[in-house]
Amino acid sequence: MRGRSVGKSSTDSPHHSVLRVHIFSILSVGFGVAALAMILAATLTPTGQISGQSLVTVEVQVLPGFYMKPITFFTYCLFLCFGFGLYSPKTRGLFLNVGPDVLRAVYVMAWLVAMASGFEVVYHIVIWSASLAVQGLSNPDIIVNPFPVSVNPTPVNVVFAAKIVVAIFFMSLFLIDYVRRIDRIRRERELDLRLHAN
Repeated sequence: MRGRSVGKSSTDSPHHSVLRVHIFSILSVGFGVAALAMILAATLTPTGQISGQSLVTVEVQVLPGFYMKPITFFTYCLFLCFGFGLYSPKTRGLFLNVGPDVLRAVYVMAWLVAMASGFEVVYHIVIWSASLAVQGLSNPDIIVNPFPVSVNPTPVNVVFAAKIVVAIFFMSLFLIDYVRRIDRIRRERELDLRLHAN
């Protein structure tokens, strides 16, 4: 009987294995660079003295026929950089190996950030709606918040600020879910070790 040789498929190549292992790291760095490039490009070409307005009042082409505000592109890329970064092998290994007290501290701090940014989300929705109602402006992208003057000498564009705090809010929720998943994996590993020890 003649034997049949079985060759390795292209998916088993060393390059494919390395790519598969590090795909989340590559995506995290890629989206991080994209976010940084967008924020720098918009910052270096300011259109006024209002903080963040240059990121809101223009649209840039991110794909053929698809336009987006620089701040929207930045917040999406920031979230993807953060999310994929948490699932990179190095970060995942770090979270799996830290002590339980550190993991609990990260969990509590993530809830604190969620609480603070959640309030800011509601605050910006209220100030945005109230400003539109009072000022009667037809363009919601030019609403600004001049307060507090002592801390912030220049007004802040409300759309800019709202998108930033929304990104922070969802990043904190993502981290909360991530820590819970990591904690469950750790407990399952500990249970397996105890079962094998017995």
